[in-house]
Amino acid sequence: MTKNQDITLDDVVGRARKLIPDLRQRAAAAEKARRVPENTIADFIDAGIHRILQPKRVGGYEFDYGPAQIAIGRELGRGCGSSAWVGVLIACHNWLLGMFPPEAQDDVWGPSVDTLTATAFAVAKTEVEQTSGGINLSGRWQWASGVDHCRWAMVLTPVPQPEGRPQPYMALVELPHFRVDDTWHAAGLRASGSNDILIEDAFVPSHRLVALADIYGGPTPGSVVNPGHDFALPVMAVFPYNIFAPALGAARGGVESFMEHTRDRVGRVGGRNIAEYPTIQMRVSEASAELDCAELIATRNTEEFNALARTGDTISMENRVRYRRDIAYATLLCGQAIDRVVQVLGAHGVDEDSIEQRAFRDVHAMSAHIAVQWDTNAVGFAEHAFGLELSDRRL
Repeated sequence: MTKNQDITLDDVVGRARKLIPDLRQRAAAAEKARRVPENTIADFIDAGIHRILQPKRVGGYEFDYGPAQIAIGRELGRGCGSSAWVGVLIACHNWLLGMFPPEAQDDVWGPSVDTLTATAFAVAKTEVEQTSGGINLSGRWQWASGVDHCRWAMVLTPVPQPEGRPQPYMALVELPHFRVDDTWHAAGLRASGSNDILIEDAFVPSHRLVALADIYGGPTPGSVVNPGHDFALPVMAVFPYNIFAPALGAARGGVESFMEHTRDRVGRVGGRNIAEYPTIQMRVSEASAELDCAELIATRNTEEFNALARTGDTISMENRVRYRRDIAYATLLCGQAIDRVVQVLGAHGVDEDSIEQRAFRDVHAMSAHIAVQWDTNAVGFAEHAFGLELSDRRL
């Protein structure tokens, strides 16, 4: 049997590629259920998808952060955008957990290294009370993708301080101390199950809390047991690469499907083969070039920030805002690529169960995520370039 340390990213990418037909076949039913099916989650676990960023000390592969998600998302998204979204995000939650204090990691992975964790950064309401040894926590958090499959959840919450304003922390909470409110009814990413999390007066011990200030770059509480450079990356600067990865895959899948459908398609007006139209050829070339450029931009940055983190160099604010700008632009290119082909599909392009239409809805839903919204991240880059105060202080 192959040991985990002998498994390469190419091995896992190959397993992901083999799942594409099944993911595509399950996509319509998954959308109707509004969640990724259990057998898809089981396939992901068997394929090692959730181990790509998991610490080596617990059996994970601990691949370089960024290239791993891009390579996996590029494949899974060709089958189902929602499935790729859930698979990549839950994998990245193992990266976040690797930054928590060791005792918290053992709480989650001690019973099983395949235990899955959700996150929710969008706070709808919260009540926090400092108490001996931790906090008492209540509230509602929105948009926890894939939470129905998870035993643990990390939620962003403001924690009161002895002096000054409350500070943002990630709090790790176990079932049954949180419950899922089925609220996800969306045009895109329909099968992502991005439901709300409700918590009522749950005690969260101090070792299950990590301040955002402690994961801005450099050693984290988890570095004691996970010394790899992955767990010293600035979370808010590089997290958006998880959002881009499934968008790239879904857009590629949509463009590829368009080419398959168009190759032998005959126009109702004129009776010519659609593939012979120069305008169609231009759209395919432009869409393909946009996706290649998007992947190249993203990959260049991931190689750079991994190299900096590996040597222990500080990742400057100039680089951080550029990473955010570039990944937002790369995601924008994915949206433009799928738009080009859907616009000339006719009635097939609005059939909600077509691969192209599903990709169109999913990519635009992903592009709406604040982490990759072009306007927000473009402004951040320009603010820094002009010497202005950053609007996004999390960087």
